[in-house]
Amino acid sequence: MPSQQDADHAVTGAAAGAAPRHLLGSAAAALALAALTALVASGSDLVSAFDEKVRAGADRAFGTSAGSWLGADGPADAVGSALLGACLLTVLGVLVHRRRPGAALWVLAGLTVQFAAETALETLVGRPMPLSADGPAADSGYSFPSGHMASATLLVLVLLVVLRTGTRMWWSCLGLGSVLVAAVGVSRVLADAHHATDVAGGVLLGFVVGCAVAWRVDAGPPHSSGRETR
Repeated sequence: MPSQQDADHAVTGAAAGAAPRHLLGSAAAALALAALTALVASGSDLVSAFDEKVRAGADRAFGTSAGSWLGADGPADAVGSALLGACLLTVLGVLVHRRRPGAALWVLAGLTVQFAAETALETLVGRPMPLSADGPAADSGYSFPSGHMASATLLVLVLLVVLRTGTRMWWSCLGLGSVLVAAVGVSRVLADAHHATDVAGGVLLGFVVGCAVAWRVDAGPPHSSGRETR
């Protein structure tokens, strides 16, 4: 019968094996983000064409930003923030329930790093906010990348790592998390807060930081009193 020491070694080995996977994902996302950042900063026609195509599709599906609930002053602007806030509280609640306060601190640290990276990229690229239906930009700030999308992606990644692969709860959270991230992205475009490529950049930034945080969370103790809290 395996001893507790053997079990601890197995857990440690699994965490060590997960490190390259998480860090490789972070590195791959960083390369993709660097390429997208270069395209956006250069004013590539590919970026403009993609943004226009996605915006036209959103207008056909939901109406233009001149509608009653769209644009910078419409409820669509608040939807993304509300969804993101609910996601943050859910992830922190799950970590506290599973007696993983260290993991919760890693999440908060990751969000801080993500915000700093987002701010640096915004300043570096200097891309203006999208024009609203009546002409002027919805905000005077910069739009690339989307911080809402980066945070939502980071949080969903960490939650999936905590729940472990293959369980019914994991699959449910994968589906709901994907819907949530997509909804946040759509809300940012409809609110004239971001271009579609800003949303894509936010997802990549979320993967860069989120995979690194997931590595640290996965390396932490997954159990309490010798058994993982489920």
